[in-house]
Amino acid sequence: MRQALRLMSAALAVGILAAPGLARAQDVTILVAQAGTPAEGAATRLANGKTVLAERKLFKAFDLAAAKLGECKTCKVTIKVAGGTQVGKGGVGQWTFPEVITPAATLHILGGWDAKFARRAPMTNPTVLVTSRPRSGPIVTFEGRKHALKELVFSGFAIDVAPGNNYDAETNSLLKGTSSSYPMIAFGYLTTRRLVVADNVFMNAANAVGGPHIRAADEHSEVIVRNNLFLNNVFCWQASGSAGKYTLERYVFEGNSFILNFPYNPDATTSNPGALEIGNGETAKVVEITGNLFAHNVGGAIFMQWDDKRGPPITIKGNLFWQNGALFAGKGDGKGAIVGKFNHSAVYGSYTPDEAADDFSWTISGNAVVDPDLTVPVLDMKAVSYGRKPPEKKEEPAGEVDFFGNSKSEITMDADVAMDDFAVDGKIKNFAPRMPFNVEAFPFVKNAKAKRYGASPERVR
Repeated sequence: MRQALRLMSAALAVGILAAPGLARAQDVTILVAQAGTPAEGAATRLANGKTVLAERKLFKAFDLAAAKLGECKTCKVTIKVAGGTQVGKGGVGQWTFPEVITPAATLHILGGWDAKFARRAPMTNPTVLVTSRPRSGPIVTFEGRKHALKELVFSGFAIDVAPGNNYDAETNSLLKGTSSSYPMIAFGYLTTRRLVVADNVFMNAANAVGGPHIRAADEHSEVIVRNNLFLNNVFCWQASGSAGKYTLERYVFEGNSFILNFPYNPDATTSNPGALEIGNGETAKVVEITGNLFAHNVGGAIFMQWDDKRGPPITIKGNLFWQNGALFAGKGDGKGAIVGKFNHSAVYGSYTPDEAADDFSWTISGNAVVDPDLTVPVLDMKAVSYGRKPPEKKEEPAGEVDFFGNSKSEITMDADVAMDDFAVDGKIKNFAPRMPFNVEAFPFVKNAKAKRYGASPERVR
C-alpha cells in the first residue's frame, strides 16, 4: 500500500512539472555590448535565444530583463555589460528599470566585462554610463512603489554626473542651486531580502549619490555597500530604512573609499555635513562600517543623525581615517572621523575614533589614522575662497597637460593634500569643484601600510 502511494505521488509530481506554464523556471543571462565592438560579436556568438540573449543597449536589456522576471517569477536574471560607454535611450543619459513585483526572483546587473564576457574588471574596465546635459532625473532608477525582488545586485559601473552640473566659470566651484537636484541612483521603496551595491565609481554628485529606503522582505534582510569609490560628491550616501513589518538585519559598508566628499551646503551650519550619513533607529538592527577609507571629506567622514541612544547600534571597526572635517577646523589627522550634534549641542562636534569610543556606546575598535598616500586631483585653491576676488587667469604652458587633459596650471595632482587646502575657519575655499574623470587616475591607496583599506580592483568579487 505504501509503495503504491509513493508511486502515485511520484507520478503526480511528474505531471505537475510537465503541465503547461508550470515548467521549472530557467535562469537567463543577457549580454550587452555596443554595436560594432568585439564584445558585440562575442555576445552574438554566445546567445542561444533561450537562456542567453544579446542586446546592444542597456535600456533594452532592462526592458527584456523585466519581462523575463515577470514570466519566470522565481529565476535569476543576470545582465552582463561589456566595459566601455553606454548611452541612454534617445541620447538621454538616464536608465529606468521597469517595475517588477517578483519577490522570489533575483536580478544581477554587472558591468565591466571584457570583450569575451569571460572576466570582469570593473575598477579598471568599468561600464561608463554617459550623463547628458541638462540632467532631469537619476542616472539609474528602479521604478515603482511596490516593486519587489529577492536579491538585487548593481555592480561594475562608473557614473560621473559632472557634465550635467553647473560650475562657476572663475573658481570651478559647484553651483548646486542650478545643478540637478536628483541623486545618481534611485531604488525607490524596493522590497528585498538583499541589496548589494558594489565595485562602482560615483563622482561629482551635486545632490547625493543615493540613499535607498529599502523595505525589508523578512527579518534577515540586508543592504551591503562594498568596494565602491565615492569621489567628490555632495550629500554622498544616506543609510536609512523604511518603517514596515521588518527592520533590516544589517546595513553594511565594507571596503569603500570615501574621498574628498562635501557637505550639503558650504558652511558649518549645513544640515548634512558628512560623507556617510547614518539615520535613525529604523535604519537597521545593526550598521557595520568596516575596512573603509575616509580621507579629505570636508564635512567629516561619518555623520550620525542621532546619538548612540536614539540611533541604530553601530560597529566602526578596522577603517582608515585621514584629515576629515576641515569645515569644523578640527585639529589632528584623526579629527572629523565622526561628526554630529550630541547631548543637545547647537553646533557640530568633531571626534577622532578614540574620542568617539570614549564618549559613546557605539562599538569602535581597530581603526587607523594613517596617511593613505593618495594622489588626489584638486584645483589650485590659492585665494579662491568665497567672498574673495578670484585669482587672475594664468597663461597655460604650451603642451604641458596632465593625463586628465587639463592644464597643469589649473589642476594639481597632489599627494600631499591637507585639510587647510579645502576649508579654513569654517569656510570652504572651493565647493565641490569638478573632479576630472579618468580611469587611470582613480585614487587607490599606494601606502603599503594602508593597502587593506578602501576600494581596490583586487577586491572585486
